[in-house]
Amino acid sequence: MEIKFTICNLFALLLFCSYTICFAASEQPQDDAIKIVLDILKSEDKDMQAAAISMVNQMPGTEVTKALAKELPNLSPTAQVQLLYALGDRGDAIALPVVITAVSATDRSVRIAALKALGQLGDASSVTLLAQTAAATLGDEQKAARESLYRLRGPKVDQKILAGTPKADAEVKVELIRSMGERNISKAVSVVLKTAKDTDSKVRLESFRVLKVVASPEHLSALLDLLLKVKSSSDRNEAQKTIAAVAHKIEDKNRQAEAVLTLLPSVKDIQGRCSLLSVLGKIGDNSALPSLREALNSDNVDIRGAAIRALADWRTAEPAADLLKIAQNSENKVHQILALRGTVRLLGLESNRPVKETVEMYSKAMSLAPDNGEKRRVLSGLARAKSLAALQIAANYIRDKSLFKEAELAVVKIAGSIYAEYPQQTKDVLKKIIQTSENESMRQQAQELINRIERLEDTAEVSNEKDN
Repeated sequence: MEIKFTICNLFALLLFCSYTICFAASEQPQDDAIKIVLDILKSEDKDMQAAAISMVNQMPGTEVTKALAKELPNLSPTAQVQLLYALGDRGDAIALPVVITAVSATDRSVRIAALKALGQLGDASSVTLLAQTAAATLGDEQKAARESLYRLRGPKVDQKILAGTPKADAEVKVELIRSMGERNISKAVSVVLKTAKDTDSKVRLESFRVLKVVASPEHLSALLDLLLKVKSSSDRNEAQKTIAAVAHKIEDKNRQAEAVLTLLPSVKDIQGRCSLLSVLGKIGDNSALPSLREALNSDNVDIRGAAIRALADWRTAEPAADLLKIAQNSENKVHQILALRGTVRLLGLESNRPVKETVEMYSKAMSLAPDNGEKRRVLSGLARAKSLAALQIAANYIRDKSLFKEAELAVVKIAGSIYAEYPQQTKDVLKKIIQTSENESMRQQAQELINRIERLEDTAEVSNEKDN
């Protein structure tokens, strides 16, 4: 292998020297050098072909590019692929026509290489071809077309994408809209706000996704208006995510919900109010908590449900107590479950709440859990609580045939965080795991923790003896 590599490099050097000599002595130096390269590319020796291709970029001039491009169709697929990559690297737009033709080649590898080269050589005139190819293909071919569409450079490329979107077929329109996001075309907002109302669902959903990228806080009013007019649940959900993403671009976290809060009082439609409440949950601005707490007392069950879901989605732990209260007092079974799950989720977030209070809330949630499925959810959350009380709660369920798996996991995880502070209590609980667990991994983890505790005890004992 080393010998072949050396020969190839030696050949490349000789080829370059030959080209240099030709350039100095011949009246047609480029023709001679190009002929050498093309003869090798037409040969069957792949290693020699690779060496010849490596010299292409060192041969300056558009005439070289023109001659190489002209011979492209006469080469084998393998040589075409190599030359297409070389033509792309050369960056001479004079090769563009032959590259465009190669996009329709019968050989798939040639088509992919041509699409990649198009991203380097193309301009605004290549937008439609790349978008249509991306819409009509799959896999690596689609990926090459998309990436080249995103890479196209030139003052009129973005303009071509924006101008061509409204009249494009649905599948092509999706690709053009996607490219607006990938290229971060800030001027695309007005176009994408319109495509978000398109009759095709794929176009609408892609529009909402791209608006997350290109829209700015100044567009929140238009986005909210769009949200209140959508018809399908999938559109509504995507629109809510989009508004939250754009609101998060506001640097002042206490003003991210301002546009929604300003609009909320004037919206009387139930579905519209529920949508706005959901957005508030996704934004997670604490200034919205009073409005959501007010909605919890609404006479309308849907509004109460939307407020509960919003609080359950909160980014911080503040609403945990509100949700636990709902789980305890609501007469609506669905609301109870939503609030309970939200409570468990929020209890797992960082907060200034004392650990003792957190464990008490977990204990209350455990007592409110209506079935084993919800109890497992609580135990999984409890595993994050670093306290002896949490360990003891989890230990109560290690003999429960329905809950022992989650209880064992919680015990071992909690023990791993508190054994240095409570060595004996932790060791006593871990011994129960070793005695009762059917899970070998759990028993091993418990034993490893016990070994750590005993090493700490031995160290402490030695230290005491020295002190005495």
